[in-house]
Amino acid sequence: NNMPRTTCGSLALPLFLLLMCVRSLSLAPPMAHAPFVSATWRTVGARMLTETEDARVAGKAELIEGLRREYDSFFNPMETQLYAEDVRFTDPLIELDGVNAYQKNVEMLAGNSALGKLLFSDCALVMHNVSSDASDRLTTRWTLQFRFNLLPWRPLARFSGISQYTIDERARVLRQVDYWDSVNLREGGGYEPAAKAAGFIDLLKQLAPKEDSAQAASGKELPFVLLRRGTDYEVRRYPLYAAACVEYERRIDAFGTLGAYTNGANERGEELLPYVPSLMSIPAATSEKSKAMLWPMLVPAVERGQRAPPQPSGRYDAFVSLEVVPTKVFAVLSFSDPTTETVVRGYGRLLRRAVARDGLVPVDAAVEELQLAQYDALNSLKTRRSEVWVELEEHPW
Repeated sequence: NNMPRTTCGSLALPLFLLLMCVRSLSLAPPMAHAPFVSATWRTVGARMLTETEDARVAGKAELIEGLRREYDSFFNPMETQLYAEDVRFTDPLIELDGVNAYQKNVEMLAGNSALGKLLFSDCALVMHNVSSDASDRLTTRWTLQFRFNLLPWRPLARFSGISQYTIDERARVLRQVDYWDSVNLREGGGYEPAAKAAGFIDLLKQLAPKEDSAQAASGKELPFVLLRRGTDYEVRRYPLYAAACVEYERRIDAFGTLGAYTNGANERGEELLPYVPSLMSIPAATSEKSKAMLWPMLVPAVERGQRAPPQPSGRYDAFVSLEVVPTKVFAVLSFSDPTTETVVRGYGRLLRRAVARDGLVPVDAAVEELQLAQYDALNSLKTRRSEVWVELEEHPW
């Protein structure tokens, strides 16, 4: 029991000094390395944000590639991992909630389900392009078609438009809103929702039986990709093709000259089957430029390995030339009236106004010049099919 005694009073001074040291430390100015610590945390934070953004960009790119695969295969199969479980789909006809309802709808429309095989054939879906105006949004432009089998005349229905996708932080589709060019397109080229009745009426018009049309001049029609089916015109992309061409004053003379060329007045002495339509360039009324008629003869993308059209022979060598026409995009307006120059120019003015209304811009030459397309045999008496074409320079495709 020789240990010294410790009293509360003897502990008070050391505790007081310790508390003062702690307080002085808390009131002391920051240490010299504090700015370095703060900068380090800022660097770490920026790196984390960059990595998050990189992951989002990568996820969005994967989503775009997945959508391309689905469009190309018409959802065969649908890649359900690209969609949130509670995804919502809206178009001018229907609204759906949930990935299962979405999948059943696309499988039916593509003819992949039992009901779809019964209802539809010739199904196709083409994505023209995809764009993004925000980190959580995508927009695709597309054309859809299907043939309805339950009607005796089996009509082909076609739709074009855009899909606007809203995506989540995992780059999955949360919502898809479809707009049709034939229902939702507004002045200036934008889109707005419309009543469901408008979409239903548009579908019924396409399913209705068509009038008996005149016999086509050829069983081969120049192929094209439909870019827009609007209320009063279409937009099409035509491929590169080779054509026989002749300048003329009277249309009947041009038909006669090109008819002679295809009936054997060529260096191979062959009968040639051209594509329809016959295309006539109609210059401005004040222009001194000659009118010209083109008959498409060869589409390399379709007729791979085929020989080029033969050169004209005999006296036709002075009048018929062969030209290569590059791929072009045209606005197209159809009509069945007589193809007098006054009528053709009138429909040309209507088409140019519609194109300007929707924010499309013709090439400079097309402001005054247009093309007349005729599909029918000259002696046909039924409803004729004619079109005016205006080449476009600025468009969203």
